Amino acid sequence: MNIVLIISLLLGLAITSLLAVNFVNRQQTRRRLITQRAAQLRRLIAELEEMAATIEPLLESTQVPKVINDEIVHIIEQIIMLEPNNEYMQPALNAAKDLSEDLALEKRSCQLSRALSSDAQMARCKLQLNEAARLIRKIQLQGRLDALEAEAFVRELTWAQLICGVITFVNQGHVSLKQGDAVKAYGFYKNAQQALIATAHPDDRRHRFIREVSDILAGRRKALSIDLMPEADNNPEPEPEPAPAAPAAPPKHDHATAPKKKW
Repeated sequence: MNIVLIISLLLGLAITSLLAVNFVNRQQTRRRLITQRAAQLRRLIAELEEMAATIEPLLESTQVPKVINDEIVHIIEQIIMLEPNNEYMQPALNAAKDLSEDLALEKRSCQLSRALSSDAQMARCKLQLNEAARLIRKIQLQGRLDALEAEAFVRELTWAQLICGVITFVNQGHVSLKQGDAVKAYGFYKNAQQALIATAHPDDRRHRFIREVSDILAGRRKALSIDLMPEADNNPEPEPEPAPAAPAAPPKHDHATAPKKKW
């Protein structure tokens, strides 16, 4: 009887130990998974912040950056649920919500700047614009964005891709003119025209861009209208207006040779 009792106690102790070890292992595994998931979400936040910072200067509206920032808010809230004792995430959440409010009111954090400086910068900007369009579609499929609104945002992003290239080409043409290379400038203006013609984007401004770039190529104008291209730092100087012609001098009368009046 004593042996049976001892064996039972030992078995009970062994089972309890196994259960305790299993519980500890599961807790450690859960904490590790939570830590890994939170780290993954933080990396995603960093990627979205870079995306928003890259595309905001390329867009005329702040509504797409707001959608991206709203996604950052959504992710921060997920991190808070995973790590409720993390004291650093609540201030980050408050700052992100404040930024969304500013973007909703079209308060920009940077100026519109679509005249890019290099092919590498152009490639990076196009990549981020494409990624932003994919994010819009993903949020729409999750039911967190209206389909019509998502379509309008995607059109805005594709327009930005086109116009960033056009404005970059036009700006490079202006720079070449300043450097005295009219042939190279003509090539850049021609690239801008071909980029506009090659697409069928529905934005009404495309035809106006085509007309004005064609006028630059034909020498009928020096630069695009300021509402189409406010990035005007390198615009050619307007030609000075010709000075008005001096008025003709009145005829001089020689009193010495003037005929005398007859009385």
